[in-house]
Amino acid sequence: MSARAADGSNRADAALQTPVLPRSGERIPALDGLRGRAILMVLVMHCSVIVPTPAGIAVHDALKRSCALFFTGVDLFFVLSGFLIGGILLDHQHTARLVSSFFVRRALRIFPLYGLLLLSFIVCRHLPALAALSGGDYFISPVPTWTYFTMVQNIAMSAAQQVGNYWLSPTWSLGIGEQFYLLMPFVVRRFGSRGLAYVAVWAVVICPALRIATLLASGNSVAATFLLPMRADALLAGVLCAVAVREETAVGFLRRHRTLLGGSLASLALFLVVLTTRGLSGGSPLMVTVGYPVAAAFFSGLLLWVLLFPSGMVAQIFRLRPLCAIGVVSYFIYLCHTPVFFVTHWLMRNLPPLHQDWTGGAITLLALGLTGALSIISYRWLEAPLLRLGRRYSYQ
Repeated sequence: MSARAADGSNRADAALQTPVLPRSGERIPALDGLRGRAILMVLVMHCSVIVPTPAGIAVHDALKRSCALFFTGVDLFFVLSGFLIGGILLDHQHTARLVSSFFVRRALRIFPLYGLLLLSFIVCRHLPALAALSGGDYFISPVPTWTYFTMVQNIAMSAAQQVGNYWLSPTWSLGIGEQFYLLMPFVVRRFGSRGLAYVAVWAVVICPALRIATLLASGNSVAATFLLPMRADALLAGVLCAVAVREETAVGFLRRHRTLLGGSLASLALFLVVLTTRGLSGGSPLMVTVGYPVAAAFFSGLLLWVLLFPSGMVAQIFRLRPLCAIGVVSYFIYLCHTPVFFVTHWLMRNLPPLHQDWTGGAITLLALGLTGALSIISYRWLEAPLLRLGRRYSYQ
């Protein structure tokens, strides 16, 4: 064997042996980048694609066609949540304080900012001029207010067959997440790593079947997409990724078959492009049956790719500082971009968010900039201190 061939072989062997995960407590920048991509998809969807606009405006027509499936940014969040939460629980499954420390840390991460959002809802719905816009849909809906305080709004939305008031409409996925967090510590304790992998694989089969059955039986597309059993496949796909990167055999297999993984990702991406051309809604039969499983599979594969091949171009893209910075503050952006969006349009034009002219589009850009600025303030002065406080609660 030549010296060059031997050196290439040594580099390949070293790549196969490189750990996937950093030391405990360290951030993985590429995951922040993936969060950044997820929240940008949601922002484009909420602040442009579904905003009423007259036909014939080239920018909007192009966005509506090319970004029609950007609501799957939520599925990317689900995959990432399953990966991170599943990994935390797997790493500490045998510790004495697993359940108590896990719930305290989750509460400190989720509830303070969410509480501020609920407070803003209570205060702003008593502003008559704001409440009157869009026929009162910012604040009024058949979904009871108490369900938002108990994190079961997604269940109430499913019963009402609508997303609830506009102000709090993005929180349906937060309800799914919290219900998932409540169950997972006990599931991990019960099944362990290997059993959890089987649960996740079964979810890939069962959850789409539940969505189809719900849609066929009741025609309730909200229930088919807003309930935990219907969307657990994306969350558990992330958990399956967490199991895989902690198993040397799985890591070695995936790294040796890089071409197969890359080809699968390309095929899934092409399928999503085809679905995009169909202009599907989140509750359409094709999306419920195959769209969500394909999206979950693609995002899971993308997650594994950036972890397994950190020096590759894809991982480098997701480590770009602007994208990572957006990902770090994505929780505030996700929760609060809708209220900021509405209030900015109200204050500047006394109108709902509309892009009937260039002024409306400019106000939306201003609202996005304001959301970004507020997210930085929130992270620096509220979220980061609470995260540091949460780390004091050890799992040992």
